[in-house]
Amino acid sequence: MKIDKNSFTPLYLQIEQQLTEKISAGDIKPGDPIPTEAALCEIYGVSRMTARKAVDYLVRQGRVARFRGRGTFVVEPPKQQKIILPLDRHLTASEVAQENNQRIENQVLEFRRIPASESIAAELNVPAGTEVYFMIRLRLLGDEPFVYEQCWMLCERFQDITRAAMTSSKYAYIRSKGFQPSGSTKLISAELPSNEIRLALNLSRDQPVLHSHAIVTFTDGSLFEVSDVYYNQKNYGFSVHAKVKS
Repeated sequence: MKIDKNSFTPLYLQIEQQLTEKISAGDIKPGDPIPTEAALCEIYGVSRMTARKAVDYLVRQGRVARFRGRGTFVVEPPKQQKIILPLDRHLTASEVAQENNQRIENQVLEFRRIPASESIAAELNVPAGTEVYFMIRLRLLGDEPFVYEQCWMLCERFQDITRAAMTSSKYAYIRSKGFQPSGSTKLISAELPSNEIRLALNLSRDQPVLHSHAIVTFTDGSLFEVSDVYYNQKNYGFSVHAKVKS
């Protein structure tokens, strides 16, 4: 096994790619150990740090797992397929669960009324200090934490909303009050999460999340919600249908 030390591809990625090819080809099967970091150093003529980065990358991809005192072993590929969210549709988490025939659980981590900050108020087009509901929810599909959600909703139209109501579908509650959400404007980015979000989504220190910052409107054009939704990127991807200009 050789690597090209003159290549623009980092050495650790070259090692990772070769190990991935062996795993994909079945040369190293689930339950088999991969070479130790010391062995990788000897095989490829690289530093211990480079070997460790290659293994770290495989761990982040879910191809191998470290076991203290035993070594690093190839694991079975996850049975869960990645859920693809269309960017040109506004799907709630409950609708995603229904489309994928999975059970969803909402854990309300925080729920309170607060005065809107200047930035949130500007996005909602209301004066700073206007009362809003601030909520943090952790969404689980099956037993897997998929989504960490923060949202700010105007209190004016939902005076009787409760924490208990938010353990089920937020948009079902809104529609039950006679309001109809029409869609949202989203900004999607990939970023490293805060420690709080990382722990909630059960991610390693250097795993990124997909972050959606959205402003949601009613059918009458009025704004009612700002949200920051952080998707566990191991389980989510985004798609968009792009039309060719005729």
